[in-house]
Amino acid sequence: MRVLFLSLLLSFYVAPAFAQIDAKLNLGSAIFGGLNVSADIGLSDNTSVAPGFGIASTKVTVDGEKYTYRVIRFVPEFRYYFNPEYGADRFFVGGYGKLAALSAGEADGRRIDGTKGTLGLLVGNKWIAQSGFVFELNFGLGTGSVFPGADGDAPFIAAIDALSKIDVRLGIVAGWRF
Repeated sequence: MRVLFLSLLLSFYVAPAFAQIDAKLNLGSAIFGGLNVSADIGLSDNTSVAPGFGIASTKVTVDGEKYTYRVIRFVPEFRYYFNPEYGADRFFVGGYGKLAALSAGEADGRRIDGTKGTLGLLVGNKWIAQSGFVFELNFGLGTGSVFPGADGDAPFIAAIDALSKIDVRLGIVAGWRF
């Protein structure tokens, strides 16, 4: 999995030199203990792709059983900007996908792994200051499915079932345009 993420990350370094790139950090996730970074790569004034990577951890209790839930995710987005001022800015709509490697550890030390796939729609607004500072607010809503890592992972499915059906994204994002 690390090789896949590293390969995807390195592939974005070979983006055309003329493309503008907004490097961004989701401040909302950082407040709650997660880390989400992305790079919004402008394809034209009205369109961009935004590959993102994230990591998060939380605790979940299901039927009295406590689980530690960890996720590493890759989140590609496609965006269409209406009436951009500085190119790939202001109001946008788009679609996103999410591929996540999940791990749930039980209190007794047993660990269960799986994969989650999600598709959704995204809407938001991105402001660009003349200095290059980027600020963005976005909201996304999607649906996903979890695929357990092995037979007999029913506790894993039960532990994250509520977290997997509906995917809600709230972004408070800051960054810099290069």
